[in-house]
Amino acid sequence: MQYFYEALDSSGQTVVGKVDGNSVEEARSRVLMQGYQLRSLAPDFATTGTLYAQNLPAVTSTPQSVAAQPTTRALAPAQTHARTGGAVLSGNAAKVASKAKNQPVTRQIAPGYSLPQVANASSLSGVNDKERMLFFQQLQSLVHSGMTVYMALDNLAPRTANKNLSLVAKEMATAARTGSPISDVMARYPHIFPEHVVATLRGGELGGFIEIALSEIALDYEQRVALYRWVWVPKAIFAVSYSALPFVIPLFSSFFKGLNAGDAKVFYVLYLKQLALLIPIFLALPLGMVLLARKFNQPKYRYTRDSWGLKLQPFGTLQRHVALGNFVRMLSRLHHAGVSPSVAWEGAMLTASNVVIRDKLAQSYDIMQKGASLGDAFAQTGLFGNSIEQLIITGEQSGQIGEMLDRAAVMYQQTVDDAKKKAQWTMFRIGFLGMLIAGGFTVCWMAYSYFHGMFSFTETAFPELNN
Repeated sequence: MQYFYEALDSSGQTVVGKVDGNSVEEARSRVLMQGYQLRSLAPDFATTGTLYAQNLPAVTSTPQSVAAQPTTRALAPAQTHARTGGAVLSGNAAKVASKAKNQPVTRQIAPGYSLPQVANASSLSGVNDKERMLFFQQLQSLVHSGMTVYMALDNLAPRTANKNLSLVAKEMATAARTGSPISDVMARYPHIFPEHVVATLRGGELGGFIEIALSEIALDYEQRVALYRWVWVPKAIFAVSYSALPFVIPLFSSFFKGLNAGDAKVFYVLYLKQLALLIPIFLALPLGMVLLARKFNQPKYRYTRDSWGLKLQPFGTLQRHVALGNFVRMLSRLHHAGVSPSVAWEGAMLTASNVVIRDKLAQSYDIMQKGASLGDAFAQTGLFGNSIEQLIITGEQSGQIGEMLDRAAVMYQQTVDDAKKKAQWTMFRIGFLGMLIAGGFTVCWMAYSYFHGMFSFTETAFPELNN
């Protein structure tokens, strides 16, 4: 078997090449015998043509530790294909070795179809979209500057402010140094890296365009951050109105009762008692909603969450176009990289950010395995409009499928931009409506409690007026 290696020669120059060996240890020894300082070693799977390899050795950070872990698949048998131009190296041998998946995989076409589930998945979380955006923006910039993936991660990990993200980045750097796919490390942290993000990077590793994949991920998070950028204004006003309610509700009733008693202490005691009762209630409501949202945001509820999201307009339209846009762009990238149609479809469908849409794409993967054309696969999903389907059919008949996929990707990006504007406007209106409801209730309650307390006071203080 052949292995790709990346090493430093005696002058400190980077050397990339192939070496034969019956095992990882033998290949490593042969590289070292040439006087090189080994930096990355990865099996060459360009001739196997499968996205997931079977019974492959996993190179760990400790040179003496080599483990073989079986991989199982519940879809169709792996098919062989040839990569155009062979394997693509782009500064790091791990980009080619990413076809090997060293973790147990169980996959089936069923509701909630997702990436291969890693047995040792971590529950580590605590990273927000803005932190992810900055991380991938910096990582893409470092790789673009000419650094290898290992050097970029090794440089970025200690500078990452979020401790959890920094910890994962160090683990990714270790994997890159030993030639293992960094997407496998990301897959072990589903609470930090969503499935479609892992799949996007995995597609970049498969096709040899990891820098472009990092740019796509960074852009995706940048758009998500921009989508919610101005929503904080109505949210802040709503929060102020809501937080004022427990202080306003008991104010006038306590005031007039104290006035009737002719003692200010009565007012303070009654007011503080009601505050002590109302404040925990008003704090418990938003806290309960936050805890419920966090629980519902767990990966196991992903299918239900995405299913509901598609039904909620205009956010459903945005989710749909984003997911299909991600799929078409990755399919185009993999096609240009020379990946066979069935393997390209498998890699691209996992980049769909909505699980329901991913399931439909997975159903067409079956006919792709049987040799169906891209046009038939697009039509079977029922997800694409007639214009997109006609582009694909025309591309197949004219031999310009790559160009047609690129045009489809541009069309989806335009629809995403339009849907995003509608979603932003809708969120602003919802926030403004919530502000009006909370603020209006506060004002109405103040007016009611004031006049009710005032009339009650006059009836008590001047009983002769009641006759």
